[in-house]
Amino acid sequence: MTNVLISGVYPQREGETERKVTVTPSACPLHAPVSSDPPLKYAPTHEDESMREALKLLHPICDDFRTADYATSFNWPKITESFIEHLKYPSELPARSDYEWYAVVFRSQRRADCRDADLFEADRQAYEEAFSATNGALLVYWYTGLDENHNCLATCVWSARDIARSVNSLPRHREAAKLSAHVYVSYHIDRYRISWVPSQQSLSVVPW
Repeated sequence: MTNVLISGVYPQREGETERKVTVTPSACPLHAPVSSDPPLKYAPTHEDESMREALKLLHPICDDFRTADYATSFNWPKITESFIEHLKYPSELPARSDYEWYAVVFRSQRRADCRDADLFEADRQAYEEAFSATNGALLVYWYTGLDENHNCLATCVWSARDIARSVNSLPRHREAAKLSAHVYVSYHIDRYRISWVPSQQSLSVVPW
């Protein structure tokens, strides 16, 4: 899926046959309260699809991006250029009434004995499930490998905050959250507002 991007070389299960990731029930500090309501559906717009295409270029511009400021650690000027270019393409999709998107940044430090390939696979399946359940509201999911201190960063950008929050009840999302609760030394979640400012022809990335 083009909305799932992986930076660098991520651990693979070399020489192993496919196996099921087993998740035991437990309280998970990463998992928001579960709602019985179904995930909200996304209605595509020209601006959202232009942003989705631009975010395929998401890339860090500094070595310490896993712990540094999100707004200055990625190639937002390049993404801005691509967004502007895609906005010019003819489209039959409706226009958005606003110009902002919701980004979630998950920073973590893994335990040395963590099975990274299992964790990534569970996470990937959760976000593919979310993409499908919301009709594509997940514009991009970007996941990187670990640095020498076992730090990791994952980020996803959604068409809207309320849609992003509505996927917490999905089965694979809950399973990934439960699995991840046991593998971190520490973790931190940041949320950002990505706004397009037409008058300045630029993107603004600020804490939500």
